[in-house]
Amino acid sequence: MARIAIVDLTFNWPPVGGCWVDLKEIADRLVRAGHEVRLFVPRFQDYYPRGRVESELAFDVSPIAFNRFTYNIYQVGRRFQKALRSYQPDVVYVGDGYFMKGALLPYLSEWPVVLRFYAYELICFNLHYYLYGENRICDGNFIEDPKRCHRCWYTGRTSLLKHALGIVAGVEDRHPALHFSQEYLGSLAFTRHYREHLGKWLGMPKAIVVYNSFIQSLLARYNDNVRIIPSGVDIRRFTPKPPDATGEGPPGILMTGRVNDPLKGFETVRKACDRLYSDGVEFKLFITAAMDVDFKAPYLVNLGWVDQDQLPALYHKGDISLVPSTWIEPFGITAVESMAAGLPVIASRHGGLETSVVDGETGFLIPPGDAEAMAQCLKKLLGDPELRRSMGAAGRRRMEEQFDWDVLVEKNYLPLFEALASGMASV
Repeated sequence: MARIAIVDLTFNWPPVGGCWVDLKEIADRLVRAGHEVRLFVPRFQDYYPRGRVESELAFDVSPIAFNRFTYNIYQVGRRFQKALRSYQPDVVYVGDGYFMKGALLPYLSEWPVVLRFYAYELICFNLHYYLYGENRICDGNFIEDPKRCHRCWYTGRTSLLKHALGIVAGVEDRHPALHFSQEYLGSLAFTRHYREHLGKWLGMPKAIVVYNSFIQSLLARYNDNVRIIPSGVDIRRFTPKPPDATGEGPPGILMTGRVNDPLKGFETVRKACDRLYSDGVEFKLFITAAMDVDFKAPYLVNLGWVDQDQLPALYHKGDISLVPSTWIEPFGITAVESMAAGLPVIASRHGGLETSVVDGETGFLIPPGDAEAMAQCLKKLLGDPELRRSMGAAGRRRMEEQFDWDVLVEKNYLPLFEALASGMASV
């Protein structure tokens, strides 16, 4: 039995994103395998629900209290180090934490560490690796050119100072601006010391876990053990709809998630569906927008926001799933949930979506933003129920064989943690 400490500087439950679902699923299965797991989190909720845990979990949670003045690297480093020394773990698994995560690594040098990158932490300020002003994917990163990233986020000379004054004054954060600035200031990521040492700190973990080859390529120059382990799906929770549960009306196209976010690609979907509708193709497009969208069409149905408990039933409303992200999704949990539910997926050909969707087998991969390519793939699937069925079945098999959480943890995480806990020199 290994004693495994998980350190996550943003964890909250119920979750507001897939990264915490991912962490919980891994921890649950480590416990089932007989290991002792304890999650260490900051209890700091001024800007974000850090450390808010409102339901019982299968593992112990140790919250450490902070406020906007004490949530700095001197206090975070020392308090987490003290808590870990008291626990005496065999392995430390570090989840999310933005800029603070990088500065925390030197305080963890007493233990073998596995570092996770679910998204673009330490790589991009806005976590999307996307230049909104230029409407394109970025071609730099904070590790290599931090001054450029600083100028990208803080567009005015006094904007960082304004944010700092707002933090001191306790101004309410209307956008994650103060949330990120407090992290940036508290971790000292704006200093020369931080920027000059970040690459070295990234070389300290015994392994870094990422979710696609793109992030692997960015980090491989700093650590020689960067491994791709995709996120998973609970195949017992997300299941295909029964064969006799055929809905009335035309086939349904499903796009879940934040359709109001331009990076999710709804504009591509709108253009493709307009093309199909003008060609006389019958279908319904189901979206899950928490607010009204500035777009009306006879084929559009807004189901409203759907919480985690209702997600499995949501996928039964569709016959085809769309994941048309214009940014490089680190993973793209919607795609694997859709395939587990037996739906063929049309997704953008980049990032984690290339890891999960097999073009021509479980769905189609198209160039990001290509409405014409999407329209052609949709027309093919809408007109061929047997193709929808066979691709959906292939996707389900792929999820059972490679993306089921039980399979992923047994194949990847258990050998990694057990090797580190036993003191093996290489993993």
